[in-house]
Amino acid sequence: MSTTLTDLATFIRERLPQTRERLRQAVQADSSGYAAIPDHELSPALQRSVETICALFGENDSGPVNEWAPQIGERRARMGLSLDDMMIVVNRIREFCWQELDAFGSDRVSLDDVRRFEDAIHEFNRLLLLGYSQAMLSLQKELRDQAEQIEAQQQTIRELSTPILPLYEGILVLPLVGAIDSFRAGQIMERLLTAIAERQSDIVIIDITGVPVIDTAVANYLLQTARAAQLIGTQVILVGIGPEIAQTIVQLGVDLRGIRIGANLQAGIELALQQLGYAIR
Repeated sequence: MSTTLTDLATFIRERLPQTRERLRQAVQADSSGYAAIPDHELSPALQRSVETICALFGENDSGPVNEWAPQIGERRARMGLSLDDMMIVVNRIREFCWQELDAFGSDRVSLDDVRRFEDAIHEFNRLLLLGYSQAMLSLQKELRDQAEQIEAQQQTIRELSTPILPLYEGILVLPLVGAIDSFRAGQIMERLLTAIAERQSDIVIIDITGVPVIDTAVANYLLQTARAAQLIGTQVILVGIGPEIAQTIVQLGVDLRGIRIGANLQAGIELALQQLGYAIR
């Protein structure tokens, strides 16, 4: 163990309560990420970083640096600091340590001492960036998992918002509730045609009782859905057309020829059963 390095470590530690502000100012001047960290939080963190480097080259104690450097690297990643911010703090800590070496007296240290001194700084920086990169990978995985979870939830919502119910053999009911935009209308068409093909349905009852308003795009989508169902051999019955929607359909000039109309779901079910040769008794 070099007594010179031990003396250097003691020298740097004793000066830290005053010199750490110089390091903090240098870091915050060059890094917008670190500039956003409050002084009362950043200064002690920088001091501890330098102290772990001193413990490594001064007492050959790797425990503090192994514990602190990855920990603070992870913390900075989760705070949203960029890789540029991390490279800035790495360079500023190195510059600070060498400035302290000059203040101690560079002529007092041997070449081997300089190597150990630089190795300690390098090891701190390596572990700092390692902790940062591992945290970033973890955060990216968390974001991917969250995105997949959100997509699964959205898919569930889409399925729940477009329930396709088998009413009787060969008859499906599609009750629509809430506002329908072009995107949802496209999903309705896709799900309905898939369900028709899977169940080999002869009749589909589309109930729009719960739809407050229909615009030109949605009306056209519903018409296209009915036409597509007819092309694969399925009769469409449209029920639940309220007065306002009826006026809209007339004003838009939507052609409903070939689509049977029922006043409500009950009437639609009766029409469907009649189509199949059944009746409710």
